[in-house]
Amino acid sequence: MTNHGRTYLTMLSDAELVRMALDRDHELAVVLAERLSVLLDVEDQLEQLQILYDRLVAENNALRDDAAE
Repeated sequence: MTNHGRTYLTMLSDAELVRMALDRDHELAVVLAERLSVLLDVEDQLEQLQILYDRLVAENNALRDDAAE
């Protein structure tokens, strides 16, 4: 792979890399793409949990402030 080709690939998002690997249908690329898609799902779940955590902390702080009044 040329330097230009590698640079192009590093600029792609994870989802684009997964799509590209699956489109090319190389066995190793497909396996790696499947594993990467699992990691992307975990990353999405972590982001959702962070949002939920932030909401719970805000609610807890509001309840504490109300109790202090």
